Amino acid sequence: MKRKYVLFCLAVFLLGLTACGSNGSEDNGTDTEKESAEESTENSDGISGYDPVLYEDLTSTLVSLGPYKGLEAHRAVEAVTDEDVQAEVDAIKKEYSQLETVDRPAREGDVVVIDFTGYVDGETSDSLQGTEYSLELGSGEMVPGFEDQLIGAVADETREIALTFPEEYYEEVAGKDATFEVYVHEVQEYVLDDWSDEFVQENLDYNSIADLESSIRDSLEQTAEEEAESNLQYDLVAAFLEGCEFEIQDADVEAYIDQMMSEYETYAAMYSMELDEFLEQALGVTEEQLREAFRETANFRVQMTLAFHQVAEEEGITVSEEEYQEQLQSLADQYGYEDTADIEAVYSRDMIEEQMIQERVIDLIEENAVIS
Repeated sequence: MKRKYVLFCLAVFLLGLTACGSNGSEDNGTDTEKESAEESTENSDGISGYDPVLYEDLTSTLVSLGPYKGLEAHRAVEAVTDEDVQAEVDAIKKEYSQLETVDRPAREGDVVVIDFTGYVDGETSDSLQGTEYSLELGSGEMVPGFEDQLIGAVADETREIALTFPEEYYEEVAGKDATFEVYVHEVQEYVLDDWSDEFVQENLDYNSIADLESSIRDSLEQTAEEEAESNLQYDLVAAFLEGCEFEIQDADVEAYIDQMMSEYETYAAMYSMELDEFLEQALGVTEEQLREAFRETANFRVQMTLAFHQVAEEEGITVSEEEYQEQLQSLADQYGYEDTADIEAVYSRDMIEEQMIQERVIDLIEENAVIS
């Protein structure tokens, strides 16, 4: 379900104007969103960003429009468990904990301080080595299989770890077998001596632990509702697009991939790094691998743009000047701008109106769907 949610967020909000799951609250990272909005058009070196892909830019065609009313779908809300709530509590407790050395075998959640050297095809490299590296077991920070094989390790132990790098890893090691020689300096655990209602009151601004847990549960349930709604919309849109016929041009798909890649290009420039170098360090993938990962979403986006435009024409869905100005004000409030003209300096009117129309088409499809 999570993959579907992410795919739909990418496809629907590819213009970068809003984010999936945003609740519009005042403390939702306004400054960061404002910076991100500005960076999407111009990076720190003053280099112009991408031009958004709009309907009029496409050379692909819609051959036939499928039915968009009476579609059937199921809305499933994932239940929030006590374990989910406890995991969030544990994450908060960790922030206030101290790491203490323990004389016992390492467990999941412990931190091991290690030296490691990896070998692929009998050769090592700087990226396969580390000294006095603090690794939390179960964090997923290292390549799959690495952390699992350190469960049970003790201080002053040397272990040999064997694993296979995933196919989507960066090119030099993707799909290859590797061995790591790992020396464990020490095993540490997170310790918080005073976890009480008083601690929560003083440090977290909640009346009690129970109050904190209740707030966490409410937040998780809200997120589950948002994901369920997005998954429902994805299913409806996917069913609609499946009933349509398209002639998709590779150039349009590549254009949307370019648009998604532009964010990473901006961040690479901010750190004065080449794109491949940035992607390898940040994601462990090459540019080619990331572009391929975006292909499904880009193809979905081309189809959506073509089909939604036709639905809007048939249903007479337009954006009035008053509605446009209201959206400008909403975006200004969301991103922390005092003047709506600042929004128009970052985003074009075409971008804003296209997203407004597409959101209304999605609403129309959902309102006319048969939902169980």
